[in-house]
Amino acid sequence: MRCFWFAGRLFIVVDIVVRLSELHDFFGAYFHQDWVTEYGAAEQVIDAFLADSDPEDLKLVQQELGFLLEQRKSERELKEYLLKELSCYYSYWNEWESGEAWLCHIAKKLGSKI
Repeated sequence: MRCFWFAGRLFIVVDIVVRLSELHDFFGAYFHQDWVTEYGAAEQVIDAFLADSDPEDLKLVQQELGFLLEQRKSERELKEYLLKELSCYYSYWNEWESGEAWLCHIAKKLGSKI
């Protein structure tokens, strides 16, 4: 196990996997398996998170998004990571040119509320 600081937060690396707990909570709670039934569209999911969250939570999720983006995962790796590690059931590739573009969009929306 390794620990390191990024953007003022402590990250723990376990078997070369960084645990992004705030990001996991966001995707797992909002982009869960039934998100389409509950919200209808991905933008509505993000807007619900913005409405439900305080600025500190938004900042933490935005920081972890930044960390994930800095890892420069391939498109295949990012799809797999979002589903298996972050419990995200949104198929962004049906609406976005890349996972990076979608994650940057989320980060920008979060930043507008901080």
